[in-house]
Amino acid sequence: MKGPKRRFVRKTLQVEFRGRDAEGVGVLLFETADLSAGGTFLKSDLLLEEGETFSFEFRVPGVDRAFTAQARIAWVRRFPADGQPAGMGVEFLAMSEEDRGALELFLA
Repeated sequence: MKGPKRRFVRKTLQVEFRGRDAEGVGVLLFETADLSAGGTFLKSDLLLEEGETFSFEFRVPGVDRAFTAQARIAWVRRFPADGQPAGMGVEFLAMSEEDRGALELFLA
């Protein structure tokens, strides 16, 4: 049986994400495993809690601008199976229309 169909096309891509928590204290650096217009998977041994919200900034290859998004941790992979990285699924909650359009164009 197949799992649920994704709403957005994902592209395997390694991108550095810089995140700040809701209070804006400190900067966390993460690397993605994949990226879509709706979210990303962040590879990390530092695992946050499901439901936590953050603001992120990231760049993609060949695009001259940084993208920003408000996001939340949708799920956490604490105990990965062999060959899978530990990390977190992130859902973008808010992104400017300009950023979302440019990201969709990049991912197409």
